Amino acid sequence: MLPRLHCCYATAVTFGSLGPSKPIMTGMRYLGLGVLSAAVLLLELTLTRIYSVTQGYHFAFLAVSLGLLGFGASGTVLFVAPGIWRKGRQRLLGLSALLFTLTTLAAYWAISLIPFDSYRLVLEPTMFLYLTLFYVAQVVPFFFAGLVLGGALSLEPRKAGGLYGASLVGSGAGALLALGGPASSGPVGALGVVATLGAIAWIALAAAPSARRLGLVGGVAAAVIAVGWLAPRMVEPDISPYKALPHLLRQQGATLVQTRWNAFSRIDVVTSDALHQAPGLSFAYTGTLPPQTAHTVDGDNMTVLTSVAPDDASFTEYLPTAVAYRLLARPRVLIVEPGGGLDVLSALHNGAARVVTLVSNPLEAELLREQFSDRSAESQVEVVAGNPRSYLARKGDRVDLVVLPLRDAFRPVTAGAYSLAETHIYTKEAFKAYFRRLSPQGMLMVTRWVQVPPSEEMRATATAIEAMEEMGIRDLEDKLAAIRTLQTFTLIAKKEGFTLDEVRIMRSFAASRQMDLSYLPGLEAAELNRFFVLPDEVYYSGIRSLLDPRQRPRYYEEQTFDIAPTTDERPFFFHFFRWRQAPEVLARLGKAWEPFGGAGFLVILLFLGIMLAVSTLLILAPLLLKRRSGRQENVPGAGARWATFTYFFLLGLAFLWIELPLMQRFILLLDHPTYSFGVVLFSVLVFSGLGSLLSPRMGRRRPWAILALGILTIVYAIGPVPPMSLVLGLPLAARMVIAILTIAPLALLMGVPFPSGIVALEARRSGLIPWAWGTNGYASVIGSVLAALIALSWGFSLVMLLAGAGYLLAWAVFYLALNAPPAEARTSPPLD
Repeated sequence: MLPRLHCCYATAVTFGSLGPSKPIMTGMRYLGLGVLSAAVLLLELTLTRIYSVTQGYHFAFLAVSLGLLGFGASGTVLFVAPGIWRKGRQRLLGLSALLFTLTTLAAYWAISLIPFDSYRLVLEPTMFLYLTLFYVAQVVPFFFAGLVLGGALSLEPRKAGGLYGASLVGSGAGALLALGGPASSGPVGALGVVATLGAIAWIALAAAPSARRLGLVGGVAAAVIAVGWLAPRMVEPDISPYKALPHLLRQQGATLVQTRWNAFSRIDVVTSDALHQAPGLSFAYTGTLPPQTAHTVDGDNMTVLTSVAPDDASFTEYLPTAVAYRLLARPRVLIVEPGGGLDVLSALHNGAARVVTLVSNPLEAELLREQFSDRSAESQVEVVAGNPRSYLARKGDRVDLVVLPLRDAFRPVTAGAYSLAETHIYTKEAFKAYFRRLSPQGMLMVTRWVQVPPSEEMRATATAIEAMEEMGIRDLEDKLAAIRTLQTFTLIAKKEGFTLDEVRIMRSFAASRQMDLSYLPGLEAAELNRFFVLPDEVYYSGIRSLLDPRQRPRYYEEQTFDIAPTTDERPFFFHFFRWRQAPEVLARLGKAWEPFGGAGFLVILLFLGIMLAVSTLLILAPLLLKRRSGRQENVPGAGARWATFTYFFLLGLAFLWIELPLMQRFILLLDHPTYSFGVVLFSVLVFSGLGSLLSPRMGRRRPWAILALGILTIVYAIGPVPPMSLVLGLPLAARMVIAILTIAPLALLMGVPFPSGIVALEARRSGLIPWAWGTNGYASVIGSVLAALIALSWGFSLVMLLAGAGYLLAWAVFYLALNAPPAEARTSPPLD
């Protein structure tokens, strides 16, 4: 994830009335602040996409979190120097909106030109300087956006509820915009839209009724918009040289023939005479591979498109997956995430009667359709774009073979660089869905890379075994087979036991192809370790241990990596890290050529440590500066400060700890993380906005709304809402409506606590409002990292339970400390 997008709460911030009561001017200010919120949200998504392509998953995650530091820093500045808003406040709001736009473009240039290389962090200390510059560049635009939003909040907090709702609705519109037009043109188009929105916000916030001034502002805004569309085209962010795409392009004769973008990925297609890829191909094959074209996703994860007719693809008979077609006559085949289509080609060549391919990325689906469009096989192949799990949940014909190909590029397990990458096709629930779609004699075939020590191949095996057991399938010793090559491990699981003839065919196939049998019913010790000899045949002994429910827990515990099956609750198939590995990883730091020092998961802890240190400094420093300046009247007592800190810090954590699990939970329902992001964020922001609009009418009932929110959050965490098994098979549009209606009651209450706290502070402790705004922003930074750590280890339901507990504690603080009777009314001076 994601990956992967956590700023919506900080983006959709409360703000107050900004000046004269004239309806037109007020409407312009509302428009400016709402449009700015939409621009900030779109900018965050764009930066996340840039970092995912250029650096990788972990650094996209950090981009979001450090962006939120900009919001927190703006609160610190507003608290320490409130005088900056005493004169010319309207112009300063507009100027900050303009600076947000200009620094957004400057940040894109900076991250494109700074020579930062994440893989060299543990080897070259100068990379930490570049890392600092790399991310400070993207903090600056968020800082100016925070000045607009936080500054407006500090001017007239009594009207926080109404304008909080307007801001949330604007951010909700930005969430939908993130899924729309800018996606197809990549970051360049998205940055053009961000610049346009920022310029509109500047016009709305800076223009006075004077036609002359409006014309001047409009002219400058038009120039800024033009620069926003043109400047990003002049630079191209460098992709990490350790990703697959740069490697490909360094080959002699390699040519980049096309690049395509959508809302959640970038696809590059490369031609090269040096491409020869067929993972697991037998050493007994003496022919040459047909011409191939490579394609990468986000600059990585390369697979190949093979340019040959199925009848001429004889090399596929020497792949380990070809054994399934020796066991099944004219099978109906379902292939999940086929990548470049090698397994589709193999199925057609080896006699499949019908092939259905499930592809989650529409761009990859287009490439696959193009690959098979001009051949006689066209009528035999159906390419389905969408979430494989939703397809499997719908009623359909049974198939004889379900194939999970080796879709992912080889990734050293010690790197841990994809720990945060969620996938719902390798969970235990997914394996059950595959088995339910199989005919009585059907088979599931899964291929994974051979890793040292074993990890992903044994996790896939364990998942198949536990899924079959939970479905009531017994005597699994006779229902599994495993074939190992130098690089690959292929597991075949059958609903009914293998016959003697099928066992004989698999023995003969492995021997003729010079492949090792790692498991087979009745396998003799002499048949092990014949071709690719291991010091110990860990796969045979491992599968035997997994088949015995009594030995299985001990086997899991004894492994170097965590290989227990993943579930929809924790769908992180590539997260193998155990905490007991930490001393070994630290001992190798800087001594082995491994990304991120040997465990990418630990990078998250590094991020958390940095953010805790920076956030703590920026939360406490303002109070210390106030004390040293002798301005004691602006520094309320310790009790007030701690109550304010606790309440707004808990809100920052809890809001994210609801939002992130909802995004994760709805990935499965809505087919893709980006769709889940858009729908969940839109629902949370819009309905929270409505809740905020209603909050002023609640009066003394506000504390009970916060209490109800805590209780309802716990209810959502305990039971899946909605039950996926009942709705997953519905059309996507219907599932989107169900998601919105499910989120609405919770989100409606989520709009109440923040404006309620601001109104309570305004009554007696208005000097703390900017500090509360900053504290809330820092909590969002820390909360995003903590949520990922908790979810990786214990699941997203625990994150949501903690959110419920946070709101309950916030309710207690509000009820006992903040919800005091209002002091004498105070009126903020009008904006000039």
